[in-house]
Amino acid sequence: MLMAAPAAYALDTAGQVKKAKVLMRSGAAGAPQARLLFEQAALQGSGAGAYYLGLMLKNGMGGEQDSASALRWLELAGERQVAPAMFIAANMLASNDPARARQWLDAACALEYPEALMQKAIALNEGAMGYARNETQAALYLKIAEHAMGHREPEL
Repeated sequence: MLMAAPAAYALDTAGQVKKAKVLMRSGAAGAPQARLLFEQAALQGSGAGAYYLGLMLKNGMGGEQDSASALRWLELAGERQVAPAMFIAANMLASNDPARARQWLDAACALEYPEALMQKAIALNEGAMGYARNETQAALYLKIAEHAMGHREPEL
């Protein structure tokens, strides 16, 4: 298990993540360096670093695609309260491990992540993902999702 670094690294990791995002978005040439910077930031305790590294691994950016490693990094980011990582992890797990998928989806909903709230509303309405069909709860989650869309957190 990876250990979180002391808070003193927070400024360093934020700078690494910012630089890595620029490299990641610059195209294929910058992707390998971005991946390395995200990994360094993640190893120093950055939830954003773990999230972006997970995305890069999931999508094969800057190197080989590796879904298993992507999921590990996304779950680590989820443990560090990164809601988008929780949502993606839930979707990656949905077909193979529905209980764990629900755990991550519920965690993202608790942080009022709009996409997670919407997905849970749909799942409740349809009785999918192991949730019992409940139209009343589905309508409530839909209202919460609509509200959350208007109060979206800034990008990591």
